[in-house]
Amino acid sequence: MSEFYDSLTKQERASLQEVARKYGRELYGRYETLLSEKATSTSPYYVGLSSEMGDFTHVTKRVVLVTDTMLLSDHGVGAVHEIGYSRRVTGTGTLPPHGAGEPGMQISQYEDYLYGMVTEDLAELGRWLLDAEPLLRSGLVWYGPVFVRGETGDGTTVFGEHRPAGPLPSFQSRSIDYVVRHGRAVDLSRAKPLASRVVRPILEIDLPFIDGLNLSDFAQVTSEEFDSYRQYRDFMRSRLLELDDALEAVDSQVALERVALSIREEMNAATAEMSKATRSEALSRSGAVLGTTSAILAAVRPEALQGALATSATLAAGATGLWPTIQAFAEGRTQNNQGKWHYVWVLQRRTAR
Repeated sequence: MSEFYDSLTKQERASLQEVARKYGRELYGRYETLLSEKATSTSPYYVGLSSEMGDFTHVTKRVVLVTDTMLLSDHGVGAVHEIGYSRRVTGTGTLPPHGAGEPGMQISQYEDYLYGMVTEDLAELGRWLLDAEPLLRSGLVWYGPVFVRGETGDGTTVFGEHRPAGPLPSFQSRSIDYVVRHGRAVDLSRAKPLASRVVRPILEIDLPFIDGLNLSDFAQVTSEEFDSYRQYRDFMRSRLLELDDALEAVDSQVALERVALSIREEMNAATAEMSKATRSEALSRSGAVLGTTSAILAAVRPEALQGALATSATLAAGATGLWPTIQAFAEGRTQNNQGKWHYVWVLQRRTAR
């Protein structure tokens, strides 16, 4: 989807409805390929969800934490919004010959038709597409419109901008594995078992480090901290898979809360260490004697800098406490950028802003 976002002009980005329409036009010719790729994907965590537009942000921030790719769609209700027209070949014909004995020219016969997509709020869809941009660029998320075609003939539309959609073709049979209602995911019969064990609980577990975060910041952090995000995603999957069949049991809510508590305990302990490392980094940066060259050397080759600081001249200059400070900087730098909890730590910092 990078080409779609790259093609958006500043003027188009200023119109949320135009962003949504242009996305529909971009995807219309590729939609069959997208659905085929999903159907043939070997990933157990490529899932399709149908949700109300008002829950898109909630669903996106949570389901992305456990899936490889999420194909998100509306429920297929709302107005039909005209977005373009297309042409298809309906047959062949023969033009009359120009002269006696000459063969007629074979031509293809076409018909033009208008097409639109169904959504409750075109502007809200455009806002979601802009906020989730980094996720769509990286292929973590797709939006799957519900397309409808108008009648052929003279090219006039049979659906108005705000006319109710009426009966629509089934879209769940090909792209949707779960229908999200009232914050819970309902499995359809073909849902992948591994995905089911992580998608359903992730929508119910209390995760405060993302609940207070807007979608734009969430998407940006997920893209920028991708390696750490992937490690955290694996961690979440492993923990949720431990639930096994508990979701079907009477005490499913107890099992969910136990997992949530365990995740929060580990998260709090890890982020406390991250904050400690950050304070060490801030301390080292505040020293006037710690220049850029020294900081780089401390992070890359601390033993070389330690040797340099051991000279009598340096000690005489009053830098006796310099090495511990530089070492704290190096350690903080290392801890701060490794492991699954770095991703959560950055999300928490964005939430606290």
